[in-house]
Order: sequence, then C-alpha cells, then structure tokens
Amino acid sequence: MLHLSLPNIALPNIEVRDFIAGTSLVISLITAYWNILRSAKFISPPLRWIVFGHLQEHSSLIINFPIAITNIGGRIGVIDSFYIEFTNLSTHQVEKFYAWQENILIGQTFKGFGAEIPTPIALKAGESIIKYYIFYPDSVNFMYVCGLHKVSLYAYVNGRKQPVKLYEQKLDIESVLEPSPFPNTISLLYSYKLFPTKILKVSNYGNNASAMSMIEIVKR
Repeated sequence: MLHLSLPNIALPNIEVRDFIAGTSLVISLITAYWNILRSAKFISPPLRWIVFGHLQEHSSLIINFPIAITNIGGRIGVIDSFYIEFTNLSTHQVEKFYAWQENILIGQTFKGFGAEIPTPIALKAGESIIKYYIFYPDSVNFMYVCGLHKVSLYAYVNGRKQPVKLYEQKLDIESVLEPSPFPNTISLLYSYKLFPTKILKVSNYGNNASAMSMIEIVKR
C-alpha cells in the first residue's frame, strides 16, 4: 500500500493586532476614496413651484422655476448649464428648453432676453445652492396644449461626455396661457404644490384665488 507524506506547512500565525491593523487600513482606503478620490455628484429635488410665461414678441412659452442643487460627491464639481425636456405624455412630443437667464417672472422684473447668459456653478463637496432660471424653448413660437406633461431636468457637468439627468416631474396643465392684452407685459400662469409626491397642477387659479382657496386647491 502506497503512503504519501506531505511536508509540514507552517500556517501563518495571525494575531489580533494584525487583524485590527489590516481592518484599519481597509477602512482608511475606503474613507480616502469617499472623501477625496470620489468625483463630484449632483442631486436636486423635483420642482414644487413653476411659472409659465407668454413671450409677446415671439408668441413663445417660457418657463421659470428654482433649482436647488447639492454636490454629494467628494471633490469640487462644475455645472456649465441646464436644460429641460418638456414632454407631452399624450403625443410624446418633446421640446427642449434651455436655461437662458437668471431671474424670476413673478413681479414682472423680467424685461426680455439679452446677453446675460447664466454663469457656470462651482460647488465644493457638501455645498448647496438655489438658482432661479428662465428657460427658453428650442423652437420659436412653441406653445403647449392642456393635459399631462413631464419636465425632465438635465445638467451639463464639466468633464462628463453626456448630460446628467437630475429628475423628472409630471405636470397636469389645466389652462391655456393667452398673451397679455397690455403692451410690454408678460401673461403668467403659475402653480405650486404642498406635497412632493403628487403631480403638480398648473392652472389659472393662481392668478385670482384667495389664500385660503389656494391652500385647498394645491392639496388636491
């Protein structure tokens, strides 16, 4: 009968302190990646306030809403610009709107489009900022129809080949925005919601409703 003899192999003697040291090294590497090496990453909550404006000189729709943006990455990041895709959910027609100006339409401070294109946004890790943008359509004389729509917000992040999608928000548009009968003014249609999980209803109630009735309407 054949007997095989195996050489004695000395197993490494791992002590508790060696295990702790190795674990600490792994944790340090993960922490360094999370805090230093990880690239910028931007997040933004879906809009809860929006304004539609009817631009008289072009008979075009312009859209105004705030963007709250936070860098949850590990390094500084730069957003060069924003745009939205405005989609009719019935016809699936998509129109692009570009962030052209920093302003707020309510209060009629907006005087028209000039050369003041928004500057890029630079955010360090953990930083946040809120910006109010007016978006202008890619097609001249674009106007919506009533019904369900979707707004998808995209950001051009410096160093990325493709735009980054930040969120999408459904809109239930109940009113048609007519041009203002007065010269050098912009007719407005605006809405907001109290609950972030519900579809944002856009209607002309915002122009003439009392405060109490507004609360009841936006709770629908």
